[in-house]
Amino acid sequence: MDLAKAFKFVLEDERWINKLLIALVVTFFSFLVIPLFFLIGYSVAITRNVRAGVEKPLPEWDDWGKFFMDGIYIFVAQFVYTLPFWLLACIAAVATGGMGAVADSGGDPEVLAALMGTTGLLIACLGFLFAIALFFISPAIIVQYVITDEFAACFRFGEVFGIARQSIGDILIVFLATFGASLAISMVGIVLAIIPCLGQIVTFLIGVVMGPYLMAVTGHLYGQIASKFGGKSAKFVG
Repeated sequence: MDLAKAFKFVLEDERWINKLLIALVVTFFSFLVIPLFFLIGYSVAITRNVRAGVEKPLPEWDDWGKFFMDGIYIFVAQFVYTLPFWLLACIAAVATGGMGAVADSGGDPEVLAALMGTTGLLIACLGFLFAIALFFISPAIIVQYVITDEFAACFRFGEVFGIARQSIGDILIVFLATFGASLAISMVGIVLAIIPCLGQIVTFLIGVVMGPYLMAVTGHLYGQIASKFGGKSAKFVG
């Protein structure tokens, strides 16, 4: 993967300031939830442009309807994949409540403690394994959607799992690269904060811009992953 390209492509666009400022404003209002869908859709557009080989893949904010629908589709698809986690949470709640009721009715506290401990450990292990799987599946959903441009394709589980399986190394690289960049930027901010007034202002600005910028970087890296798959059937081509 071309990490250098992913981190510098934003600055290669002569309109990057305007585009990033709009992303920044949308991010500011993301607590209202609906703007979050636009951000997700914008990131998907970057991924799509990178896969298509667009020279300057940072899109204009000129297709809000498309951004919104893409964001909704990805959000819903990723939520569906989390349903097993919520099922585990419900099972844990029911099991805890049931054992508590047995304890109140005079059950052996030692046996109940052992059962609760075993059940809790099993559910925790399953939840941990599921979280790891979801870590790789979530990017694969985006790649699958970009490849096919079909919401229904996000639920062709065999293809999505295939993308995740074939892209394990690349997805780890994306995580490590963006996490490392975030950490480095945070460290720079801490150092600059030592400078009275000006340093604190610069630190604040860096912190505000970091979110949309890393979103764009992630979108570019996902686009590089998507470019390794051809056609609408997510066949690996490189």
